Amino acid sequence: MFKFNKRGGFVTIRQKIILLAIVSTLIPLCSIGTFTFLYFIKVVENKISDTTSNLLSVINWNIDTFEVDVESIAKMVLSSKDIQYYLSDETNDFKEMYKLQTSTRDFLINLANNKSYINSIYVGSDKQEYITINRNEGVHSGNIYQTIIGTEWYQTVKKYDGRGVWFNAVGDASVSGQNLLLFGKLLKNLDTLEPTGILMITVDRNVFDQMFKDIYRVGGDRIIILDYKRVVYNSGSLIGKQLIDDKEVATLSGLPEKGRTTIEISGKKYIVNYSTNERTGWKVVSMIPYESILKEVNIIKGLTILLIVVSFTLAIIGSYLISNRITKQLVLLNKVVNKIALREGIHNYHFKNTDEIGIIGNQFIHIHNMNSDLTIKLYESKIKEKEAELLALQSQINPHFLYNTLNSIYWMAEKIKAKNISKMVISLSKFFKLSLNNGSYITTVENEIEQIRNYLEIQNIRYDNKLIVSIEVEPSILKEKVIKLLIQPLVENAIYHGLELKEGEGHITIRGMKKEHVLVFEVIDDGIGFDTEHISAKSKGYALKNIEERIKLHYGESYGISVESEPLIGTKAVITVGIIS
Repeated sequence: MFKFNKRGGFVTIRQKIILLAIVSTLIPLCSIGTFTFLYFIKVVENKISDTTSNLLSVINWNIDTFEVDVESIAKMVLSSKDIQYYLSDETNDFKEMYKLQTSTRDFLINLANNKSYINSIYVGSDKQEYITINRNEGVHSGNIYQTIIGTEWYQTVKKYDGRGVWFNAVGDASVSGQNLLLFGKLLKNLDTLEPTGILMITVDRNVFDQMFKDIYRVGGDRIIILDYKRVVYNSGSLIGKQLIDDKEVATLSGLPEKGRTTIEISGKKYIVNYSTNERTGWKVVSMIPYESILKEVNIIKGLTILLIVVSFTLAIIGSYLISNRITKQLVLLNKVVNKIALREGIHNYHFKNTDEIGIIGNQFIHIHNMNSDLTIKLYESKIKEKEAELLALQSQINPHFLYNTLNSIYWMAEKIKAKNISKMVISLSKFFKLSLNNGSYITTVENEIEQIRNYLEIQNIRYDNKLIVSIEVEPSILKEKVIKLLIQPLVENAIYHGLELKEGEGHITIRGMKKEHVLVFEVIDDGIGFDTEHISAKSKGYALKNIEERIKLHYGESYGISVESEPLIGTKAVITVGIIS
């Protein structure tokens, strides 16, 4: 698919774009897919663990309720005076003893029949004993007590001194039946609090099935209740038996009071949540096979892989189509560059502005065309500059001759005491001297203003002091350099086209200032003005047109002259030039 050169690089940009699309798409997709899959597993685990934690809380609450119920039965038995008298065997009256026996029987049968989970209730001492089986008549027995006091659980009950204790009844000689739990408690004399006998209540383990049947369960989970290293309850098939082997029982029994972990039993991985019931000390364990979680996660895994494959395929197709469009524009750009290298015209070429290459291509053509136009204008400006230099040379010759002639006239006027002539001649002499400017094309603002003063002094003599002049120039710009004869033509224009035809005095205001990085000069008169529709014609007069061309030639196209005028109000001409460094 790809062609390589000797250095190992790709030959075409299209191939590079496609490879880039493969790398930039496949790596993120695989990374995101893997992260999503692992994250989803974690989310499912946490969700199941949270659900299981709530389940364990409900189970513990049910166990507490069940245990309190059994304790209340034990308290009822303990507080029965008939049972107290019956076990103490303090009467020798047969009728009285029969009455106590009957009362004890009825009381125990009533208790057992009211609780479906009770298998049997036994009360006994070394003198009397009685056992009742649920749903059956009570039995007066004379041999169970001796068996009971020989058991380990009886010794534990004695140590607890009146507190109820739960035991696993499997294999116990005092209890018949395999699916039972045993609750034992010492019976004490209500007056002396001395032990008088033993209470034993056996409970069918199926009570837990009834207890947990309405609780929401996670699919495939198992609920196990442990009493140390014996199974109290198992929702699976291990009721009354050890879990697989002692090592695995020890693993579950050795768990802390509360928490969550992952263990492996018989080669199967389980998520285990556990807590300890505070009343009974039983450890309640929820075991969820990891494979049941993976069943749900595998669906997401398949969808993720499908999404990666589809996205990757679309990315390859898209990159191929995009690379075609990009390279099409690049081929055109290469053709344009070759045309420029051969100095051929590219005016008829155009790019589609559908991407950056198209925009760059059009800008490239535009800039090239601008450069071509600028080159032509540069040649034209060079020609005009040469022409201006010739005119400047000619103007330098004329002022030399005029300056020398005027100097002679001045001394002749002085001899005959003609003051006005003398004053006019000296002003005109200074004017031409400043115009000459030692042959330099550049002067200062200060010299330009001085030249205007000399010019206005001559004009005021001519117009019999009709002109009222105000010059307002910022001192900070007096030393700035400008081209010579920049402002004077505008003053001359104001006099001849604005004030000369006005009756009475005329005012001229000349201002100079710096605004940001430019110099601005204003020439304002209150002459006759003219209509705005004639501004173009006025501004294109020879003098103003000459200044405009000189400004643009020296400073650039962004600088020049603007004129505003209103009939019978006056005219304002504004010059904007750059600062010469």
